[in-house]
Amino acid sequence: MKNLNFIVILLFGFLIIFNITGIYGVDKSTVIRRAIDAKDISALDKKILKLTKAAAKECAEVFEKAIAQGNLSEKEVFSTLYFPVLPLRSPPTFTTFYDTYTDEFITPIEDKYLASRDDLIFVALVDKNGYLPSHNTKFSQKLIGDRVLDLKLNRTKRIFNDITGFFAAKNKKEFLLQIYIRDTGEIMADLSVPVFVLGRHWGAVRIGYIREK
Repeated sequence: MKNLNFIVILLFGFLIIFNITGIYGVDKSTVIRRAIDAKDISALDKKILKLTKAAAKECAEVFEKAIAQGNLSEKEVFSTLYFPVLPLRSPPTFTTFYDTYTDEFITPIEDKYLASRDDLIFVALVDKNGYLPSHNTKFSQKLIGDRVLDLKLNRTKRIFNDITGFFAAKNKKEFLLQIYIRDTGEIMADLSVPVFVLGRHWGAVRIGYIREK
């Protein structure tokens, strides 16, 4: 359990997980975060916004189709129960009632959009708490025991509840564009669009890219 940056508490039957990384200043994404006003978005931002909206629509359709066909229940899709993956690691990873399904059907969508432009860093679907069930294939590599490389190459099934991730996941407006420092050190733009499933806010699609100056 040494050096794990989270606390798990069982309270009134609920498993509550607190990420304390940011409290101690380890999470670099808390160092800088700037939201860009809609009137200040560039031509590049507008192109990325179009992609993000399309990806969000496809991801929502995957969930709605799964519910309609009985592959997942609405309760499972909207569940916010996160079960720690064992053995525990730092940062921690989690499984849910639906992440096996999203591994099969969401990752290909994310990969398709990631491959559509050379300037994209990642395309990721997160729930309203910042949980990322299925990342791009390039960020879902097997752990090799090297903390630096694992942090860069295995980012799937984590809860990104830093300030940038929090606002992206919670936003219900047309889009949110933020500039921040990633926990791997890069300064990048994060453009997110909310995802609504059966009319309910589920989370967001986030696209990370290097923004023109």
